[in-house]
Amino acid sequence: MIEQKPIHYFVCSEGSDSLRLDNFADDNTIVEYFDSEDVVDLEKFAEIVKAKSNCVQKHFIVNKGFEYRAVETDNVENTYLFSSRLKYRFVPKLAAGTATIDMFIEKDKHLEDMATKLESQPGFKLRDANGKVIPDGKEFAIQILRDSEEELDEEDEEETEGLSEEELLFHGGEIFECETIDNIVYLKNSGRYLFFDVDDKRSNIFFSYDVPTKEQRIQIHCDDNGDIWLTKWDGSASVMCEWVKCACGAIELCEYDIPQKFRLVSL
Repeated sequence: MIEQKPIHYFVCSEGSDSLRLDNFADDNTIVEYFDSEDVVDLEKFAEIVKAKSNCVQKHFIVNKGFEYRAVETDNVENTYLFSSRLKYRFVPKLAAGTATIDMFIEKDKHLEDMATKLESQPGFKLRDANGKVIPDGKEFAIQILRDSEEELDEEDEEETEGLSEEELLFHGGEIFECETIDNIVYLKNSGRYLFFDVDDKRSNIFFSYDVPTKEQRIQIHCDDNGDIWLTKWDGSASVMCEWVKCACGAIELCEYDIPQKFRLVSL
């Protein structure tokens, strides 16, 4: 097995978000600090990286506060800004060489185009995996569909043995239903509405007995296969599942990735 070289971070010494012991995206890194008063000289950083043969040569990361910037070593004008939430998905791929800055820039453009094309559908109805309409009050489960490109390590492969796609359930196998109010379909669990808290920086999904406001609504989209994905009401961020283990993941909002697909199963 070839050991992966560490990726080089240049981190502001004050108010940095990176380099926490429990953040796997911060593992296997080389770190140099700079003061907040210092001018961020990307050319200088690039020369430092080029002089170190024991780290990833193609890219490096600059972190100041909660802002991250991936920089191409041979062309420091080619950069990509991203948040701490995307770090877990982006940095490991960048370090492993399975993704490039240009790939993520193109993906962002694709998602922006997708968001501008989102249109409301009058008379929208939820449908299950068999194409049958799910009426208000009808119970259903939500399956999480794995990305076919996702890779599992050996430990995960052992845990996945005998576990089918249909057993990977949203929110631990909870039972859901829907309710239509003024032609808007809301997801519910145990009589509570699912919603986004616009003030929550972690971008989690919450439950409330109150009908969500427009800003809190979860927008439901569907494709020709009957699969659905969930976004903020304005389409600016989609719901993702960040896998911790093969059958355990965290549901969260992400502004910079292809939407997670789900499938509804009537009960």
